[in-house]
Amino acid sequence: MPRSKTLLLFLLKSVIIYTLLSLPFSFYDGHMEIFTGKIAGTFFGKFREGGFVLFSETKEPTKTHINAGIYAYTRPDGSCDTATDDIISRYLGYIPTILLISLVLSSPVPWRRRLVALAAGLFLVTMLILLKQWISLLWLCEINTWLKFPHFTGIGKKLLSFANTFIAASSSTLLYFVVAIWLLVTFRVEDFKVKTEKKLVPK
Repeated sequence: MPRSKTLLLFLLKSVIIYTLLSLPFSFYDGHMEIFTGKIAGTFFGKFREGGFVLFSETKEPTKTHINAGIYAYTRPDGSCDTATDDIISRYLGYIPTILLISLVLSSPVPWRRRLVALAAGLFLVTMLILLKQWISLLWLCEINTWLKFPHFTGIGKKLLSFANTFIAASSSTLLYFVVAIWLLVTFRVEDFKVKTEKKLVPK
C-alpha cells in the first residue's frame, strides 16, 4: 500500500478510536479514573518524611480531591490540618491513556507488535502519570510552608518550579511524552527505511 494511503488510513482510524473513547458518557472513563486514583493512593499514601496524602472522590465524577498532611500534627480526635487541591483526573490519566491506545491500535504494524506495544506503552504512560502527580504533590507541599515538610532551596527549588510549570501544570506536555512513548514502543528503525526494489537490467 502506498505510504500516503497508509498514513491517511492511520490518521482516520486513530481519530475514530480516540473520539469514541473520549465521549463524555464513555464507560471506560470512570473506571480509568478509579484505577488511577487507587494507583496514586498506593504510591503516595505515605508521602515524604512522616507525611500522608489522601485521594477522595468528589460530587463531580471527573474530579479528585487531595489532602496532604503530616502525621505528627494529628490531633487527639484524629483530625489534622491539610493542604488541599483538586485535580481533573480525566485530563491527568484518561486522556493520555486513550491517546496511546488510539495511536497503537491504528499503527500499520502486525497485531502481535501492537499488543506488545500496547502493554509496554500503558505501563510507561502510567509511570508518566504518577511522575506528574508526584511533582504536583511536591509543589503543593512547597507552597504550603506551614506543613513544615523539608523545603527545597536554591537550584532544587528552581528545578521543581520548572517541572511543575512545564510537566505537572501543563496538559499538552504530557501528550507530547505519550506520542514519544508510542513511537518508542511501536516502531523499529527498519520501519522508517524506504524500501526500494532492485530492477534487473537486461544485458
